[in-house]
Amino acid sequence: MDFNKFKKLVKKTRCVRRFDATFKIDSKDLIEVIDVARLVSSAKNIQPLRYIIINEDRELFEKVYAPLKWAANLDWEQSENEKPSGFILVLAKKELLDYAIVDSGISMQTIMLALNSKGLSGCIMASIDKEKYKQILKIEQDLDPLFIIAVGKAKENIKLVECKNDDTLYYRDKNNNHCVPKRNLYDVLKAIL
Repeated sequence: MDFNKFKKLVKKTRCVRRFDATFKIDSKDLIEVIDVARLVSSAKNIQPLRYIIINEDRELFEKVYAPLKWAANLDWEQSENEKPSGFILVLAKKELLDYAIVDSGISMQTIMLALNSKGLSGCIMASIDKEKYKQILKIEQDLDPLFIIAVGKAKENIKLVECKNDDTLYYRDKNNNHCVPKRNLYDVLKAIL
């Protein structure tokens, strides 16, 4: 893949909050993206992360979905027909949490890029009820939930827009596009030495 194709993939890999609730995601697709994520760099190569896929058991899906908080910056709640098709719960070994913070970022971005390459979308979420998830998913005591990635087919248009007045809060424009302000390259690149 050349650089321009990669940059295009990165630009279109956005966190989606509106999905096509009628789309059924294949477990095979989710297993394949986790297989790619397990290959990425890991601090000291400790590989502290574990994953749980939730997509086929709809009763379990609803229990995982219920405590989620969507789009804190928007005055909006996800409707029934905008729900994702499944979830990937990202967990870490408790004794390795210091390494898991960096590793989870690398892993989740890889998952998001892999989903996009399959024509799918995701939304990384940190607002999760970790204790509730431990109970309903019967998670082993040595694992802690860190994040969840909602996955499915996107049903919204996302636009990258220029950040103005240092305001990075995402918003919906008059056409209901989800707008994501990004800083200028020379606001983030401070020096060339």
